[in-house]
Amino acid sequence: MDIKVLKKENQKLKKKIEKLNKLVTIDFLTKLYNRRAFSQFFKIVYEERKWAIKHKTRRSQKSQFSLIIIDVDDFKRFNDKFGYLYGDKVLKKVAKFLKDSVRDFDIVARWGGEEFAIILKDVNLFQAKKRANIILEKSRDYLPVTFSIGITQCNSKYSLRQIFKKTDRALMKAKKQGKNQIVVG
Repeated sequence: MDIKVLKKENQKLKKKIEKLNKLVTIDFLTKLYNRRAFSQFFKIVYEERKWAIKHKTRRSQKSQFSLIIIDVDDFKRFNDKFGYLYGDKVLKKVAKFLKDSVRDFDIVARWGGEEFAIILKDVNLFQAKKRANIILEKSRDYLPVTFSIGITQCNSKYSLRQIFKKTDRALMKAKKQGKNQIVVG
């Protein structure tokens, strides 16, 4: 085979691989990362933090991060009232709003249904709560829905599962206490 033909085939294969990679990491509706991709990022950020602490690097202070889980309040009722197509439009707006509300290197994902997860890198709990407050306040001006938000600063003493569970419990508490609020886990 000719080398030019091989190069052309190689380029086609690379494009197909990129397309497949996008299909398995990006949520179709919101164009955010999906749950699978988010879980991988979460693990990487967590392991980086553990490594930095273990090796006492200058990066250990910077490698802290916080997890935010956001649930769109009463979304089922919203869908029932306005229909699923409008609900999909709202989820797209929520996704764009959340992505625009954090820094480019923070990780935003659709966790499932009307839940979203955000990793705020190099952010402590105080800073994460401040960011969540901004999200909650600004959402009232841009969106027809409200949010319940759970936040946790990630601690390498806990497993990934424990961190996520702690944040999820904070989210559930926010919902039980009346929604449209932030609870720290």
